[in-house]
Amino acid sequence: MTIRTLRDYGQHYRPRMACLKNVEVFVVEMQDPKSGVKGADQKLNVTIIPHVINGQDVLAWIVTKMKVTTEEAQAFGTMLVAYGYIYPLQNHRKLVLVPDSTLYRFQTPYFWPVQKWPAEDIDYAIYLARRNIRKKGMLEPYEQQHYDNLHKWMNPKWDFIVMQATEQYKANKERKKPDRVVLDCQERAYWIVHRPPRRTHSAMDYGLDRLIDPNAEEVTGDVQNIKDTFLILSCVESVPQGCWPMLTLQGVEGVPQGCWPMLTPMLSTVGSSWLDVLWVVDHS
Repeated sequence: MTIRTLRDYGQHYRPRMACLKNVEVFVVEMQDPKSGVKGADQKLNVTIIPHVINGQDVLAWIVTKMKVTTEEAQAFGTMLVAYGYIYPLQNHRKLVLVPDSTLYRFQTPYFWPVQKWPAEDIDYAIYLARRNIRKKGMLEPYEQQHYDNLHKWMNPKWDFIVMQATEQYKANKERKKPDRVVLDCQERAYWIVHRPPRRTHSAMDYGLDRLIDPNAEEVTGDVQNIKDTFLILSCVESVPQGCWPMLTLQGVEGVPQGCWPMLTPMLSTVGSSWLDVLWVVDHS
């Protein structure tokens, strides 16, 4: 079951995927142990989180690497946060790059946009159900609203969803605590991008689907003429045999208007080439 909302989180016929692949090459360079952004272990509450970076270091690295102004670097860094390549550790709903000591981490490549694994409603329902078990019902207001809506719309599958969430919760409890905290931050960062609170802008919004693929090979010239010829042939073969004696090949005026209603709109555009097609069909 797919819930129809104003947002569609797919990537149908969107050429920006090629651009995001270039961005990911840049993000990989940022994580280089020698030349990338310097990270360190950071104590968060009572848990030590590895490979933590701060916004000031990220901004300085972008300025040096791209040779741009501070404003341009901050705009690019905010784009990285908005798409989920970098996520904040503390205020997870603030998807902007703050150039100070605010703590961030790099997202695991599994959750990068070009992986194209769909953010299905059932996956989000399992995530919220597992989070509801761990938090003992203390979800954030927007999460609680999503949880209630999913529970209502996916009620026939809810037993399966709760069962999956319970099994995942038990499996996560066997992990080490730092690993559990990191995984929880990664999942929360992914879903805040793909299922943001209502009336919140999302970088994954792209508008209506396109009817054509802009990356498809354009068909022009002789190929299109061949398609027109086959279209005419299919129309000619459907003409009743009784109309053939009334046809004269002296000109377009000889075609009875009442016999060929499907061809009359085409006569002025196809030209004389259709007469050759009719002659071939008549003598075949």
